[in-house]
Amino acid sequence: SLITEFESWYKKETGKSIKVVYDTFDTNETMITRIELQQADYDLVCPSDYMAERMIHGGLAQKLDKEIFDMTKEGLIYDGLLDMTRPFDANNEYYLPYIWGTFGIMYDTDKIDAGSESMTSWSALWDDHWVRETGKKRILMKDSMRDAYSLAMVYANRDKLSTLSNNFTDYNKAYKDELTSYFTTYSQANLDQAEAVLKAQTPGICKYEVDDGKNEMLANTTDAYLGFFWSCDAGLIMLEENGGHFYYTVPKEGSNVWVDGWIIPKYAGNYTAANYFLKFINDDTYAATNLNYLGTSMAQKKVMDDLKASIEEDEKFEVGYYEGYKAMYLDMVFPSADTLKRCAVMRDFGEEGNKALDAMWVNVRSKG
Repeated sequence: SLITEFESWYKKETGKSIKVVYDTFDTNETMITRIELQQADYDLVCPSDYMAERMIHGGLAQKLDKEIFDMTKEGLIYDGLLDMTRPFDANNEYYLPYIWGTFGIMYDTDKIDAGSESMTSWSALWDDHWVRETGKKRILMKDSMRDAYSLAMVYANRDKLSTLSNNFTDYNKAYKDELTSYFTTYSQANLDQAEAVLKAQTPGICKYEVDDGKNEMLANTTDAYLGFFWSCDAGLIMLEENGGHFYYTVPKEGSNVWVDGWIIPKYAGNYTAANYFLKFINDDTYAATNLNYLGTSMAQKKVMDDLKASIEEDEKFEVGYYEGYKAMYLDMVFPSADTLKRCAVMRDFGEEGNKALDAMWVNVRSKG
């Protein structure tokens, strides 16, 4: 509905008519193939941080027109987000943050107790209880090689991370440096390690998925009880009718904090209109409408601050129907400082690393 509204808004702003064509991609890697190899003339794309870095450094991005809209002015972007993107977009010229969040475990509290201690560790996604004792494969896993690799590295090195953080009680610099290395660098030894643990996980995998797993859990049309999800997945279905029985948590070993944002590709044919869309989608009214639909963290600071205040002040916030839902929801949409201490941002591995990662993922998926 906002896309249709933008077409009317754009006519009023510029006097020109426009028709938006909207496509979706299952992964960043699918998107970059269209842009990089096929030179598709999309006017805007919304890649994740590590893929944005690849586009910017690869000459596939155009600078944003800050005369039309400059969201990087002080106070417009949610606290800390620009710090996450400056390592690859130093002057905030190419990449405009849009939504952000973490990845973690989401599970169905009709099947697993809310706040279960077993769900506070990534080990839950390797626990053969979900195959051996239930007779079904109960785990969903993301069909996304970067996310899967990063998760595998955290899980494989959980003992080292525990030692560095004093059994996950002190998320200090040494711990954070080690965690960050799993999201920013690679080696063949690391790839081999990740491949081994991902292959070991396959007996419990109900399905590798990207977007449909959350809806299948909501509709109860899957055998899965739990899975590896982005916080935006969880937030979206929790706003649906009967969606209040899900729980999302960032495991103690560590996780990813991700940013998805807008880039105007090199081959864009409607540069000016693309910049106007960014102005429109960040208008307070339209951003609030978007936030209420998405249920995930956004870059637009005012609507985030307004939503957080309204939830905190709402004594009857009862979307979920188990004790602790409100606290869980707040930390999912507005990750606390304590949560972010155990999160790291992904970086691009470069051409050689991306090829090596792709080969590793092919090996995993061929077994799965």
